[in-house]
Amino acid sequence: MTTKLGHLAEMADGHRSPEVEFLLTQGHERHFKIGEHLITEGETTDYFYDILDGTVALARNGRDGRRQILSFMSARQFLGAASTPNYPNLATALTQVTAISYPRSALEKALATTPGFASEFRVVLTRILESAHDHVYTIGQRSAVERVASFLLYLRANQARFSPDGPREKSNHVELPMTRLDIADFLGLTIETVSRAFSSLKKSEVISFKDSHSCDILNIDRVRNLGGRDDFTDNRGSSYD
Repeated sequence: MTTKLGHLAEMADGHRSPEVEFLLTQGHERHFKIGEHLITEGETTDYFYDILDGTVALARNGRDGRRQILSFMSARQFLGAASTPNYPNLATALTQVTAISYPRSALEKALATTPGFASEFRVVLTRILESAHDHVYTIGQRSAVERVASFLLYLRANQARFSPDGPREKSNHVELPMTRLDIADFLGLTIETVSRAFSSLKKSEVISFKDSHSCDILNIDRVRNLGGRDDFTDNRGSSYD
């Protein structure tokens, strides 16, 4: 059994049952290096992960070899809770990742027998679904600069929504743990186009960079105008400031 508590264990507080207790004893902490796969396409859905730290890219590869990144997942998100017997997607560590793995069979028994725990679990899945909807909006009918601006709003929302210590207010400092190629595969653009879009936002003093893995939003109103919305909503149903 892992010695480090995750989000699932937090959710179990106040919703104890023999099935939940058994589930928690089956958790094992695992560590993944950059580029290592947590799950692969076609792999049987025997386990799911409670991500403790790091960033994971959830992607799907086409027959032509092109990759579409579907989501960037991080702390307090669950990976692999699929409804199918085999995983349809590929999950790769973009940074060093720590996660707790749980047997899917134990999870399903705990959810079936413990309504309060199941309700808590559905809330997390709903937040992940909302994040997927944000992604669809981000890659909509928008120019490259507008997509990147909307992407920054997406990251800003997720960093607050899925903070390791729980939901918090948004910050104008945005972490970029992914590469420009990852961003391109997420936004449906080329890496050159993504780089030019960031350069354009920097030149117009909308954002600034201290390094390649983070940026500061200097003009949030301009980012919102380019992104085409005020902001993405939080888990409480209202927009963050």
